Amino acid sequence: MYHKISLNTNDNLTISEDVLEKQLLYLKEKNYHPITVQQLIEHQYQKAKLPKKPILLTFDDGYENNYTYLYPLLKKHALKATIFLPVGFIGKSNEWDEGDEAIMSFDRLKQIDSSFIEFGLHSLIHRSYKEFTTEELIDDISQCRSILTENSIPYVPAVTYPYGAYPREQKIYEKFKETLINNEIQLGFRIGNRINKLPLADPFCIERIDIKGTDSFFRFKLKILLGRIKKL
Repeated sequence: MYHKISLNTNDNLTISEDVLEKQLLYLKEKNYHPITVQQLIEHQYQKAKLPKKPILLTFDDGYENNYTYLYPLLKKHALKATIFLPVGFIGKSNEWDEGDEAIMSFDRLKQIDSSFIEFGLHSLIHRSYKEFTTEELIDDISQCRSILTENSIPYVPAVTYPYGAYPREQKIYEKFKETLINNEIQLGFRIGNRINKLPLADPFCIERIDIKGTDSFFRFKLKILLGRIKKL
């Protein structure tokens, strides 16, 4: 799980271009095969085969810097990634963080070759799903899908939960999951920092490894190998 990319900044949500490229080259060297979310859907629901050592490269929020730095790297190294969009902020900025960093516009999204990047949902207004009512969740997913369809932006039926948040109480979670399914969502992603076994035990509770720009290269390699690790 990544967010922002910069020319030379590394912080909790930002990774520099050279560090990201080093990580991508490491994955290739170790014979990991980046797949698309669509491939994972087909594996989960249709038992389609996946390459050995499959890995998902996911980027939340759709920052313009993803186009500037990520897209060229994916093309250069023939890799795939998925960007999850906060649909209500397309063409605006990261207002949920009171920031002014540009989010890609619809025109920009259309310039991206789907051979390298696919798009998924990251809610409408980047609000935590944990406290959503069923009606609010239905409206959120419906608006996301409608806006992307009306603007001719293809997307996969998958969502990353803002802040990794979703209802934890079992009965509420089951209703939450049922609502996603009834609204044609097939996969849901949290954080969690654990390696997922395939086929997925719960396709709406997929854990992602949070890669920070402040991670050393050694820590990155441990995360890829082990998922959750203690502070070093």
